[in-house]
Amino acid sequence: MKLMVKGNVLFVGIAMIGQVVIGAEEIRSTFPVKVDRDSGEFCLLVVPDTQRYSAYFPQIFRKQFEWIRDTHESLNVKYVMHLGDIVEEGEEAEWRVADEAFSLIDGEVPYMVVPGNHDLDPEPADEGVRATSEYNAVFSPKRFEDRRWYGGNKGVMSDNSFGYFEAGGQEFMVLGLEFGPTDETLAWANSLVSNHDQKVILVTHCYMYDDDTRLGEGDEWSPHTKNPAWNDGEQIWEKLVFGKETIVMVLSGHVKGDGTGLLVSENEEGKPVLQMLANYQFLSHGGDGWLRILKFVPSAKRMEVFTYSPWLDAFREEADQRFSMEVPWLFE
Repeated sequence: MKLMVKGNVLFVGIAMIGQVVIGAEEIRSTFPVKVDRDSGEFCLLVVPDTQRYSAYFPQIFRKQFEWIRDTHESLNVKYVMHLGDIVEEGEEAEWRVADEAFSLIDGEVPYMVVPGNHDLDPEPADEGVRATSEYNAVFSPKRFEDRRWYGGNKGVMSDNSFGYFEAGGQEFMVLGLEFGPTDETLAWANSLVSNHDQKVILVTHCYMYDDDTRLGEGDEWSPHTKNPAWNDGEQIWEKLVFGKETIVMVLSGHVKGDGTGLLVSENEEGKPVLQMLANYQFLSHGGDGWLRILKFVPSAKRMEVFTYSPWLDAFREEADQRFSMEVPWLFE
């Protein structure tokens, strides 16, 4: 990989493979996702917007999490990260579908959940008021308080929370922030990160845009359409990520378009920060079950990205769906 610096943005040269969707049996013979645990290899799983599964295709939601339950050990999965928009309309039946899906991995593998815009209580959200009573009825802090990997939360709600894992000789914090975090939430995150030494992976619903930039002023799907005081991706970068040396990665969903984005930028200390968007809700069946497997090879300081659907039992091979890149800053 070549990194070309322009301003505080690093343009990334990435090894891309193929341009098609092929069946899982064929793909296993060409680039099987195998993990050498003895050498420290591990995976993170990224589950983008599931809102239409909870509303219309619960069997896809369940299939995703059955697969996670059944394969997390063989893939040495350290964390599962849901990018928000768990539900569509916030109906009780949708939350029940989500609860049942996540229950399949409770006690099996650590996971992070963050509220997206569709996870806010609908009526106050339409008035620009943040309320998450339904979200917290399912994902309250009590759901996680006995898990060794759980770090805690802001206030009494789970809208903003954090956890930990160790992998590749490093200690990591996973920090989850609400949709369009307020300045108060970003101040809490700043203080939290400042008081910890772990490398930080930030998970939030709205951050990257599908043109490989951060979502900023004038972009579609901005949190400003709900409340001008809620911070967009560029503001999260300026107020939190840029000034925090330990934040090494940011993951987000929410944005449609082609549903993918990738950017590596330099922070205040001149160190790279990897930022990625993944979202498939606009595809057939609300996303056809696509999720991302991030495989890390610490010995080579490399990350390999696979886009896989447990529902279709297939991989995607487009240039923005299957790639690898060097990430030395994650293992320094």
